[in-house]
Amino acid sequence: MRLPEPLHAHARELRRRVRDGGVRALVAFVAAGLRAQLIKHETVLVIVKHLDQITTPKRCADVRLEPLERRHLAALRELNRERGDLDGDARFAADLDAGYQGFVCYRGDEPIGCYWWAERGMPQHRDMRELGLGIELGPGDVYGYDLYVHKQHRSGGTANEILHQIETTFRERGLERLWGWVVADNGSARWTYAARGYVSAWTVERTRVLRRWRNRIAIRRESQRRESRWLDERRHGRGAVPPEGGVDRERGRADIA
Repeated sequence: MRLPEPLHAHARELRRRVRDGGVRALVAFVAAGLRAQLIKHETVLVIVKHLDQITTPKRCADVRLEPLERRHLAALRELNRERGDLDGDARFAADLDAGYQGFVCYRGDEPIGCYWWAERGMPQHRDMRELGLGIELGPGDVYGYDLYVHKQHRSGGTANEILHQIETTFRERGLERLWGWVVADNGSARWTYAARGYVSAWTVERTRVLRRWRNRIAIRRESQRRESRWLDERRHGRGAVPPEGGVDRERGRADIA
């Protein structure tokens, strides 16, 4: 039985360390990994896309989308195994039960990816609490998450075309802004979103000690502040406008067990 790709890659790395540096190199590698399990820092970028600014890809990959239904879960199970997402099956089923919606991405008859989304009126998504994103969905807002494209289908502008179709679908439904997030050191994902016109609204600094996470919305750069004020004005209309900078930074902090 073949291990999931992340575990298989880890086993290859362990063998390489022993081959190149011997047992001492292996011990140092494992010790560094254990330290990383004790304390971890990461920066998350909260991104937003205005859906009146949708560009058509120069290369149109041969993909199509279907609204995600319970009958698709069996096919998505294979995608979760391919990416080593052991909790994905249960998470997808729970998201459907909670009322969240999604798309299944196909090339021909083969499912090659998926994308989930939530909008105002649905239960608050767990990412808002667990990641401390500070996003408050207002009229015209939609939150997209869990975009995944099978590694064998990522070339040729596939992700770009998938996002183009998703953005167009949302705009046709009358939505105005598409929110999401990306880890700051995920260069390929950041490039893909930037090419589609997504901009960083603010950042979330995350620190984990043992199994406990602390999330803090960082002070925005001036360009991010202007973007946040504009979004707040659009979202709240005549209602109360949040404090300077868009989102109350205290509410952006959360201790997650």
